[in-house]
Amino acid sequence: MSRWEELAESGRPTGTAVADHIFRFEEDPRWHVARRVAASKGFAKSKFLISFILYICEKSLLDQTDEITEQLIGEHVFRRPQGYNPGEDNIVRNYARLMRQRLEEYFNGEGLDEAIRIAVPRGGYVPLFIGEDQVVGESRPQPAHEGLIEADSAQKAEKTVETILNEPMPPPGVSSWGLKALCAVLFIALVFVVAHDMRVKTHEQSASDRFWKIFFSPSRDTLVVPADSGLVIYQDLTKRRVSLAEYAAGEYRTHATTPVGVDSAMVNELGGRRYTSVVDLHLVSSISQLPEVVKDRFKVRYAREVTLDDLKQSNVILLGSFDSNPWVELFQKNLNFQFEPQPKIDDVVIHNLRPMAGESAVYKTDQTDPARSTFGLIAVTPNLDASGYVLLIEGINMAGTEAAADYLFSDASAPLLREIFDSKGNMLPFEVLLETSNIGANAPRPRIVSQRILRR
Repeated sequence: MSRWEELAESGRPTGTAVADHIFRFEEDPRWHVARRVAASKGFAKSKFLISFILYICEKSLLDQTDEITEQLIGEHVFRRPQGYNPGEDNIVRNYARLMRQRLEEYFNGEGLDEAIRIAVPRGGYVPLFIGEDQVVGESRPQPAHEGLIEADSAQKAEKTVETILNEPMPPPGVSSWGLKALCAVLFIALVFVVAHDMRVKTHEQSASDRFWKIFFSPSRDTLVVPADSGLVIYQDLTKRRVSLAEYAAGEYRTHATTPVGVDSAMVNELGGRRYTSVVDLHLVSSISQLPEVVKDRFKVRYAREVTLDDLKQSNVILLGSFDSNPWVELFQKNLNFQFEPQPKIDDVVIHNLRPMAGESAVYKTDQTDPARSTFGLIAVTPNLDASGYVLLIEGINMAGTEAAADYLFSDASAPLLREIFDSKGNMLPFEVLLETSNIGANAPRPRIVSQRILRR
């Protein structure tokens, strides 16, 4: 149990002795709200979410916002080693998205009557405490004796924006009043932006909720199938691709031929192991924590265990392209953007069957490009008996798959997700092609290259 999980039980800050004995957190309403949020239904089942919200709230109330960084959150909350690289491990960003979502759910439901709301604006992790459309209080709670000595200055600090604006204007030439008015206007703008951001986020989140709800139902299983990295190893070592028919039959390893000097037994051993990528593990974890998940109907199935009946009777989420998840072949024929193998075993391109103005017919990784541009795809198409849906999250390589996942779980996908439903509320099949840079197998922010929505 981390320090901030212990804090949820004790209700006291975990910092220095000064924080424990001088600053009276128990009298600060903002701290009470943070504790109630941590104990709420949306947070209570996740130790990391509890630790995350309490860590950032404590640091904010102690005026230690310089410690609210992705690096330090990763080290102190998610137990990453000191000096780890957040660019290669996006666990903080993934949980931040989930935390913002759970905060919205709490304050729109269980905590609807809270006088103070907590918001964590995108682009950072410093929390804002908002009550009656304005930021509440100072960052640090005042000691009791200081509150008595400086009561007059505290009252001045509590002046509302309206009071400042209604004070009589000073004689010309007194520049401090102009500065005060400017500060007041900027403060109003800040409050408006924060409130607007919270309303917009609620709207965007509703688009995401509506999308994910399609894939989770109490009457149908949802099958998540991560990539088979053992298959990728096998194909690399044997220098041959395995078709879906061979893969489904499970006999492809019995007739393996290997290059001279390579032990076929070792190749079969490696190819038979159940490996998958870290990117897919993070993605499965993110999906499993969606509030729309119906736990009794949520299944994670290794690709070699999938059957055709699964793909007929279930909603399915397939991770990875055909070289690591051959089941994708069954649904690729419905798509405009199709992954195609090349003569070189580890070379894959995306073929654009019907290019629109400004689009290329083929998209591939250019090995001579310093940015190493690569591509990912998100697509939704009907399952085999057209009774449910299949979601494909795939990429030319690991960075491409990660880019597709990051886009789908980010606020950037909200405009698209609002377009994919018809007037009757039915989801339309769609495809989104994304470009990113393949830097150390890590995907920076993706860019939309093209999208297709199949209008009925």
